[in-house]
Amino acid sequence: MRKKTIIIYFFTGKRGGFNHFVPILREIDLSNKIDYKIIVADMHLSSFFGKTVNEIKNYSKKLILLDKIKTKDTISNRLSVISKTITSLSKVFDKKKPDYLFLLGDRAEVLGAAISGMHYNIPIIHLYGGDITQGGTDESTRHAISKISNIHLTSNYHSYKNIKKIGEESWRVHNVGLSSLDLFKYIYFKSKIYLEKKFKIDLSKPLILLIQHSVTWQVDESKEQILETLKAIDKLKVQTIAIYPCSDPGYQAIINEYKKFKNKKFFKVYKNLELNDFYSLLNYSKLLLGNSSCGILECGFFKKYAINLGIRQEGRVCLNNVYHLPHNSNKICKKIYEIINKPKIKDRVLLYGKGNSAKKIIDIVLNNHDKKNLIKKKFVI
Repeated sequence: MRKKTIIIYFFTGKRGGFNHFVPILREIDLSNKIDYKIIVADMHLSSFFGKTVNEIKNYSKKLILLDKIKTKDTISNRLSVISKTITSLSKVFDKKKPDYLFLLGDRAEVLGAAISGMHYNIPIIHLYGGDITQGGTDESTRHAISKISNIHLTSNYHSYKNIKKIGEESWRVHNVGLSSLDLFKYIYFKSKIYLEKKFKIDLSKPLILLIQHSVTWQVDESKEQILETLKAIDKLKVQTIAIYPCSDPGYQAIINEYKKFKNKKFFKVYKNLELNDFYSLLNYSKLLLGNSSCGILECGFFKKYAINLGIRQEGRVCLNNVYHLPHNSNKICKKIYEIINKPKIKDRVLLYGKGNSAKKIIDIVLNNHDKKNLIKKKFVI
């Protein structure tokens, strides 16, 4: 008798988050034992943030689009995302329940998805639980999602140990590494000529990628923080490509300053960058500046330096390709100048894996298909 095909619903609400799913979906495409759908929500559906659902459509047609949520820069709006995600997903799960719900990270919409999956008794696979970021509400949200989830896939050994410390059974926890690093094996890097023409840049000169988000514990300081960053860039006149922040409260203050700054010849800003374009630019850049997790998680694998600003990523495990600085234009300026004149990094930083996570993840799914044991959780002391 032929075994039933396992159905996984992947939930994604954030632009960069989908990149981590792509290698897993590619691995599923090679399997005849698993099928999937992608539940698309929140920022992906917003024109304000580049309507990145269109990029997902280029990858797959197996999509379930949740109700669009109005973009508004308020705390109440982010809270409404949780309730509206729960309501929208209840309609989805009333029609059909998957064998697994696959979640990534620590955002409000992901917490809403976790609550929905738990109440529908759907085993939840959580990617990157156990990570530490002590600079905002993401920290508490991530740990809450971990306690709801049934299988844990961590990005590094430290996070693997952290999940066990919060009372999860050992057999549920797997250290698989960072799945986005698998992209390096088959991503198509664009040529210098293509990038220079499309983005109107000169890659014979240093390039900075800037991704700076608001900090949920410092919402009122968002404007001041981005101004310190832009002052440093303006002083050095280094060509810079900035990407819009995510939709956490305080994002509008950052975008407003970008709009004032975009007339500078050396500065360009985009709502979003398509996956191949982003990693191609990172490949040719000198450093990534801001407070994005990409600077810590991925830059080392790409042999790139990162300047991590402020407290947003405080507590993440990182190595010596990452420099931690306060929001101070003089210190930022000095460090950028120093890095521009540094030699290239020779060896990859492999703290978050070797780029072989997706196959590990699929093997774990195939070997854990015992729903009763997965759903019934114990707290281990």
